Amino acid sequence: MQIAYTAKLNSGCISRQVGAVVTDENYSIKSVGWNDVAKGQVPCNLRSLNEVINFSSDTTYSEYERYDEKFQSKAKEKLISLANIEKGKNPSYCFKSLQNEIDGERNQVHTRSLHAEENAFLQLSKYGGIGIEGGKLFTTASPCELCAKKAYQLGIKEIIFIDPYPGIAIQHILHIGNNPPKLVQFRGAIGKSYQQLYEPLMPYKDELEFLK
Repeated sequence: MQIAYTAKLNSGCISRQVGAVVTDENYSIKSVGWNDVAKGQVPCNLRSLNEVINFSSDTTYSEYERYDEKFQSKAKEKLISLANIEKGKNPSYCFKSLQNEIDGERNQVHTRSLHAEENAFLQLSKYGGIGIEGGKLFTTASPCELCAKKAYQLGIKEIIFIDPYPGIAIQHILHIGNNPPKLVQFRGAIGKSYQQLYEPLMPYKDELEFLK
């Protein structure tokens, strides 16, 4: 779990940082992951509303972000709302949040990032890892519905987590069928109290909202 917790510090997400480690049944580490954009793309904490509005890079900002009129309008509106932001703070933005404001929805499909567990699972395939059926998943947050299904399909037998993730993954995905994984809330040196010593008071995205 210490490795999972350290891995999450690599995340460029401005909402929530999560780390994950997959082991075999004997706790031998097979892969490590954290929530972030696909390799080769620029993470959200290094992008800014100023730059996307000024079309500064066609490799950092997507064609949709640069040329869609509704998105550009929403980005400008967001930047104006952050007029009082402290000098030196990057006006980062969450693409998913802006797109959902445009659509009037709360759709998770618009996230740019892979989830930590998803990323760890993909490393197994990307680098030719061995099967992990009967293995364990250590994650700093319990898996969402999508990652829970992947863990179930891979034959993970035990999921150890720190923070419960909001949603119905545990009741709807993991507590059903003939081969459900065991869920264990982590207790130890990383525990909740220790973790909070190093947690920011609020996600950077929320801090930007607070500064409006």
